[in-house]
Amino acid sequence: MKTTFFLTLVFSFAKLFAADSLVFLKKIPVTAHLFTTDPVGNLYLVKGNNSLVKYNANGDSLAFFNEIKKGKITQIDASNPLRVLVYFADYGNILILDNILSLKSTLRLSALGIINAPCMANSADGNIWVYDPAGTLVKINTKPEISFTSSLRNVLDKAIDPVYMTEQDRFLYIVDSTEGVKKFDQFGLFKTSFPFITKEIQYFNSYLVYFSAPWLISYNTLSMNENKIRLPGEEDILKVRVERNLVYIQRRDCIDIYSLQEDNVD
Repeated sequence: MKTTFFLTLVFSFAKLFAADSLVFLKKIPVTAHLFTTDPVGNLYLVKGNNSLVKYNANGDSLAFFNEIKKGKITQIDASNPLRVLVYFADYGNILILDNILSLKSTLRLSALGIINAPCMANSADGNIWVYDPAGTLVKINTKPEISFTSSLRNVLDKAIDPVYMTEQDRFLYIVDSTEGVKKFDQFGLFKTSFPFITKEIQYFNSYLVYFSAPWLISYNTLSMNENKIRLPGEEDILKVRVERNLVYIQRRDCIDIYSLQEDNVD
C-alpha cells in the first residue's frame, strides 16, 4: 500500500526520505531567474521581464506583481504567505506584499545606513532580518527603524559572505557561500555551524533540508543522521524546494513537481 506523508511538525523526515520514492505529478512550463515556494505549496517565479507571478501547485496563476522601475528582484521570502518580502539588492529596497501580491509598503535600507546588504529574511515577530556587510545582523521593523543589532565580528572565526537567510522556529539560518550554514537565535546570538555547502536551506521540525547535486538531503540536527534522495534529471537542476509532501525542481524551462511517497506493506 502506498501512503503519502505530509511534511508537518508531527511527520518523520527520516522515514520518508528512507523510502527514496518520487512520483512525478506535473510540469509547469516556465522560464524564471528566481523561484521559491510558501508553506502551503504555492510557487513564486520571477520571469525575465522582472515580473513576479504566484502559482498554485496545479500551475494556475493566482497573482501578478511588476515593478520594473524598482530594479531587479534578487530575493523573495514567502515563508509567511500573507506577508511576502521582495528584495531589490541593487537599490536596497524591501517591498512588503500581501497574499495577492499587492504592495503594502516599501522599506529603504539606505535610510537606515545599511548599504549593499546581500540578503534578508522574514521574522515571526513581524520584523525583518538583514545582514549588514559591515559584519552585523540587523533587525528592522516596518516604520522602518532598527530594532536591534548583533555584531558578529568577535563571535565568528571568519567573516561570512551570506547568500541566503531564513528564520524558522525562532532560529535564523544563514547560508554562507564557502563556510556552510550558521545558526543564530532570535536575538542574533550565534549557536552553531553546519558544514553544508549549498545555496539555500529549509528547516522542518529539527531537519535541515537542502540540495547538493544530485541529492536532496535531509539532516537531523538532533541525531546528526542524514538521509538522501537522488533526484531525476540531475544535469539541469537549478534549484529544489520542499513543501508539504511535494518536491519542486526548477529546471531551465520548467518547474517539475513530484510527490514524496513511501511504500508500506500491510
